[in-house]
Amino acid sequence: MPTIAIFLHQLDATGVARNAIAIARHMEGAGWRAVLVTVRDGGELAGTVGGLRHEVLGGRRLPRKMELRLAIGRLRRTLLGLKADVVLSAGNHAHFAVLAATSGELRRRTVYRFSNDLAHTGGGLRAWISRRRAVARMVARRAARLVLVSDNLARDPILAPHVASGKARVIGNGVEVAQVRARALEPGDHPWLADDVPIVLGVGRLVRQKNFAVLLDAFAQSHQVRPMRLIVVGAGKPDVRAALEAQARALGVSEDVSLPGQVANPYPYFQAASVMALPSLWEGSPNVLLEALACETPVVASHSAGNAAAILDQGRYGVLADPRSAEAFARGILAQMDPATCIKPGQRAEAFDRSVSLAAYQALFEELLA
Repeated sequence: MPTIAIFLHQLDATGVARNAIAIARHMEGAGWRAVLVTVRDGGELAGTVGGLRHEVLGGRRLPRKMELRLAIGRLRRTLLGLKADVVLSAGNHAHFAVLAATSGELRRRTVYRFSNDLAHTGGGLRAWISRRRAVARMVARRAARLVLVSDNLARDPILAPHVASGKARVIGNGVEVAQVRARALEPGDHPWLADDVPIVLGVGRLVRQKNFAVLLDAFAQSHQVRPMRLIVVGAGKPDVRAALEAQARALGVSEDVSLPGQVANPYPYFQAASVMALPSLWEGSPNVLLEALACETPVVASHSAGNAAAILDQGRYGVLADPRSAEAFARGILAQMDPATCIKPGQRAEAFDRSVSLAAYQALFEELLA
């Protein structure tokens, strides 16, 4: 029975963690022993791993980057102790630690999954982006295989040569369509879900990348045209939440804006929403967009949100908008709420059923093992 070790920082409510758990479950079903290895215990998804083996490296609670670096020695000992046949670094944040912890034969069986775009820039992030790209270049040279979650990543100058050589391949994110649709029918835990007032839904961590400040501005503009409410589901630091709440008060829409934090089952929110808005400045391959399509919820998505344009077939299955323009997002929201102009997703989600991507991961791991 071959062993695959899948490494990430923590099992929090992110696309990286959701995909890591899904890959682990699939490989267990394919006759492998799958082990999730994290630095921290806990996280919103920790209770969903069921019978999967989960190794926690532990250590002091510090900023993520520092925790990962301090865990390199423990990670190396754990991977050797597991006698891992294949190692998967599940997301960009984990790559440096995995590269530093592996060598020799183990490095020749290590796969790095690039889960987020490398090219996003702006403001004070330039120096950080430069370091990030330097790590990506080093990882790409030394990896056994690379997985890229979108064609956008395949066109990145650092990664494109490895696509041409066959070292890298694109395996897009997927969604468990039937499961999402079943869970969307469960009772929701927010009083607005049962009302007749249209809902604009945002889903994601309360961080700059998700660009919810622009969504609030767009909502305020749309709110002047017709009644509606905004729910933003996702965890975040108290100061970020406070800033968004202050912005809502300043815009005069605070009575119609709700930030409930992380919820156990977000799919009834998708089901009840008139529009799901994805204003992200950057993404890899946005899971929430696929989940909205699975619920057949009309969407307005940023054209810079990873491969959102490809998922929506350049606007055939939803509206694409400029994430820097609240006016553009407001127009998209209003268009998607109008039956005369709404672009419905239909059965587009079927093309992204997770079974397809999981089979591709299995084929890659078996190829590497052989």
